[in-house]
Amino acid sequence: MPTDAVAQTENQIDSARVQALSDWLVEQGLRGATLDDVLAGFCEGLLDLGIPLWRGQIAMRTLHPSFEALTYRWLREEGVVREEIERSDGPTEEWQASPFSHMLDNDLFELRRRLTGPEAQVDFGLLELFRSQGATDYVARIMPFGDSTQADRPAGVLTSWTTDRSDGFGDGEIAILDRLQPRLALTIKTILGEEITRNIADTYIGPEAGDRILNGEIKRGSVHVIHAVILFADLRGFTNLTESVPRDTLVPLLDNYLECMARPIVEHGGQVSKFLGDGLLATFDLSDKQGDAICRSSLDAALEVLIRTDELNRERVAASKPTMEIDVALHLGDVLYGNVGAYDRLDFTVIGPAVNEASRIESLCDSVGRRLLVSNTFAEAATQCTGRLMSLGQHQLRGLHRTQELFTLDTPATLS
Repeated sequence: MPTDAVAQTENQIDSARVQALSDWLVEQGLRGATLDDVLAGFCEGLLDLGIPLWRGQIAMRTLHPSFEALTYRWLREEGVVREEIERSDGPTEEWQASPFSHMLDNDLFELRRRLTGPEAQVDFGLLELFRSQGATDYVARIMPFGDSTQADRPAGVLTSWTTDRSDGFGDGEIAILDRLQPRLALTIKTILGEEITRNIADTYIGPEAGDRILNGEIKRGSVHVIHAVILFADLRGFTNLTESVPRDTLVPLLDNYLECMARPIVEHGGQVSKFLGDGLLATFDLSDKQGDAICRSSLDAALEVLIRTDELNRERVAASKPTMEIDVALHLGDVLYGNVGAYDRLDFTVIGPAVNEASRIESLCDSVGRRLLVSNTFAEAATQCTGRLMSLGQHQLRGLHRTQELFTLDTPATLS
């Protein structure tokens, strides 16, 4: 560290105030602040120290199914803007022309560009834009996390700091930035790690189950009884299709159909408990909620699943691609919700007789010639759906001695 520069700047900036900002960063990591708040607070802290910041940016890779990196930009007059960088097959032209790409390609951890005056070096389009907006000096740093030698996935924080003061940053001000940035990077790493954990939990087990697990419900056998609508959905003919569809198109095909199933369920307040190969199991929790309203929401979700599947099939027929139909069943009952499995390999799911009955109702769709079946228990509770359901009579469910009256939609062309 250029201690002489720090000492020189201490004439203008109290070192105790610099330490206070450093301590604040640690506190933010400990309490789990958001990255928006961390960047905003840090930039405002630099301004309070007298460092003439105009723009600050942090960027980092992350683990998320939809995007691969996060960027947070702070502007003095506008505050913080978060941008999610979507996954792509390769680096974009915009990225390749950026200072950060140049730094990573050339193993540079520090870069400074004066944008005005005799020492100006404006060799990136982004810097030309900054200069046109009044910026005078640009400083960028790469702060690695652990082993950052993986060429395909560099881990760490990319930071840049820009000023619009006429003479740019002072050397002492840059030295203070360099003194504080390891604390900033450590705070970001801590918060980012928690966010990645949350992303993974939400992606693989769902937000509600993820919340329970991350809040400590991880003991085997720890289950709750919930009263819920159970939705089973299954693709008809998928097994036969796997024998004729090329392997490289099979997974995208399945993903498209599963999206038609899962999205309406989530949008109508349900939780996808698990994917079952070519189908799924979902629940709509009735605990402390108006049961008839939840039944209406789950019936709307089931109908939306069928509508979206029909739309997908029309697109696939137009493209001369194979199609599949989907069967959906709705039931209502008490289920056990929680941790089930082996000593060190658990599944957070729903089990119980009501789940089994829902599965057996769904298996009757083909034989009765209907794509949506509803149990008598559900129909009795769905008072807001009176007039939308019609009886299909009594039916025997596999493995059960008693018959059960089943229903289907009377007017499947409308959600109302």
